[in-house]
Amino acid sequence: MADKQKDDKKKKAQDEAPVDLAARVGSRPAQPATPAPVPPPRSDPQRIDGPLPPRRDPERPTFIGGERAPAPDAPPPPAAEGDAQKTAPIVSVRAAPAFGEIDLVVTPLPTPDDWHRFELALRKVRGVSQLRPEYYRHGVAKMRVSYEGADRLANVLRAGVPGYRVRVLGEDRATIQILVSSETDERRPG
Repeated sequence: MADKQKDDKKKKAQDEAPVDLAARVGSRPAQPATPAPVPPPRSDPQRIDGPLPPRRDPERPTFIGGERAPAPDAPPPPAAEGDAQKTAPIVSVRAAPAFGEIDLVVTPLPTPDDWHRFELALRKVRGVSQLRPEYYRHGVAKMRVSYEGADRLANVLRAGVPGYRVRVLGEDRATIQILVSSETDERRPG
């Protein structure tokens, strides 16, 4: 048994000794370690939050029309002159209603489905020939309506849009603002 303990100690000592793997594999003999070459310092530090490098090679086309120059940017705003500086007017792409057209602002239409149903009902009103939606936000729909008739559109709307009760909130020569409630809303317990 003492021999067995001696053999175990001998194996343990061999396992703990450093092993030269290069000599075992048969590759080149171990050489003294030389320091790795240090790359020259960059003139600009690498930014992590900066733009990403291009993912494509310049030889590959990116998209159709990519060789054209980008459109020129808008000119910078004039220099500030303290509190007296005035801002330029906001350019609107929407034009005023043409002859025979009226802007109709309708509320409340809580969902796009309600807005669509109201549009379909408005198309059935006598004298309404075209209806062009302009926007829908937060239950308010604005649409441009072409109307031809002997009576004012506000009076025609008061008389009835099929399936809706209409209350005119305000009116001028180019815009009518109305409050609508559907007949199914009135039947609901609330």
